[in-house]
Amino acid sequence: MEYRFSLTPRLIALAIFSGVAMLVLLFALGYQIGQSMAERPAPAVAENAAKRARQQLTGKVSSEAAAAAAPVTERVNAAQKAAQ
Repeated sequence: MEYRFSLTPRLIALAIFSGVAMLVLLFALGYQIGQSMAERPAPAVAENAAKRARQQLTGKVSSEAAAAAAPVTERVNAAQKAAQ
């Protein structure tokens, strides 16, 4: 019995499509494995960082508010001293 293997355009197209599909699926599998292996920060570390950022922002806002109110508070203090 003799088998003749001929590459028809349909077989070539099927081979190319199968190869591209295999590469896409391998990429997706690698991406999923990479995501599952990635280190995730501990929840406590993330919460501490958020608290620290809030405290820094609050301090910055307070200092800016004090700096903006400085001319007014100087006038108020001068007026109180003059009133005494």
